[in-house]
Amino acid sequence: MSLRRSILVLALVIGGAIAPTVMSLGWYAVTKDPSMRPLSITVESLRAHIGGGRGNMIVAVVAWDRNRSGGVTQADMMHALKGSFGAKGVDVSVEFLESGVPGTWVTYRVGPSTIGPFPQSRAADGINAAVDAFRMVVPYKL
Repeated sequence: MSLRRSILVLALVIGGAIAPTVMSLGWYAVTKDPSMRPLSITVESLRAHIGGGRGNMIVAVVAWDRNRSGGVTQADMMHALKGSFGAKGVDVSVEFLESGVPGTWVTYRVGPSTIGPFPQSRAADGINAAVDAFRMVVPYKL
C-alpha cells in the first residue's frame, strides 16, 4: 500500500468519524435546537428552547437586604428554597437582587403569574401557591 493511499484511507476514516458531529453542529446553527448540540445539552437550554424562556419554571426573586436578613446568608436562603420546592418535586431558579426597601422579600414568578412578595419570615407561605401555578402550566409527572 502506498503512502498516498494510506493517507487517503486515514482521511476517509477521520472524516467518517467526525461527520455526525459536523452535521449536528450545522443543524444546531440553523435551528438553535439544543438537543442537536453535541455534548453540551443542559436542562436550562432545553427549558429555554421548549418553553420559550423561563415560562415553564418557577423563579424565586429574592430582594436581599443584607442588613436585615436575620443572620441568614444567601447560600442558606437558596438552599432552603431549593429544598422546599425539591420536596414537592419541582425545580426552582433563585435570583438575588439588592433590595431598595428595608427587609428581605421573596417573590415567586411562574410564567406570567407573580406570587408575593412575602417577607423573609413568611417566604414559605407562597411555595404552595407557586407550585399550584406551576402545575397549571406543567402537568405533574409520575
